[in-house]
Amino acid sequence: MSELDALLSETERSFGLRQIQAGHALMLVIGRELGQPIGEVWSVLSDPQRLGAYFAEPQGELRRGGEYEVANFATGTILRCDPPRLLTVSWIPSHGNPGELEIHLTDVDGTTKLELRYASVRKRFAVMDPDVAAWAAGPGWEAFLDRLQTYLQEGTGHPAATGWQQMEEDELELYQARNAEWERVREEFERQHAPLPGPE
Repeated sequence: MSELDALLSETERSFGLRQIQAGHALMLVIGRELGQPIGEVWSVLSDPQRLGAYFAEPQGELRRGGEYEVANFATGTILRCDPPRLLTVSWIPSHGNPGELEIHLTDVDGTTKLELRYASVRKRFAVMDPDVAAWAAGPGWEAFLDRLQTYLQEGTGHPAATGWQQMEEDELELYQARNAEWERVREEFERQHAPLPGPE
């Protein structure tokens, strides 16, 4: 198995359907196994300063029902917060198509199973548009989890780029390979569930 194939195999990828505040939505699901305990993973995801060290620091009322902003990425509302297992927020990126982000954590013998769910009323939010610099949700949220894992393992990081076109060559190769995986999984889901909800 090549290094690229090994990296691709670390992630579980699937789609589902979900009702969110913006309407009937398509949902992608990303699963990862993390070696750290659930409390540490929750802290790195929910502490604004730690989140800012490897992604971007949120501003606003960081409580259930509060409104927040992640500069250059999105605004939204904190919908549910159940430490250290569940965080759900509305996620309205700069292009204006509303979505919902949910992170589930499960303790597994001192390690953590992470499941990231992102739902959008747009049909093609999960895969790349070569003419648009903004992140595609599938490979984009995987890149976020890469940064999370590096920070958990090494305690260091740096703020995320605002678009895939700013990636280094090796990062871009992985991003594009993941995008191809999401296209494959999406096509399979479409065959079973067409027509999908929402605009393109």
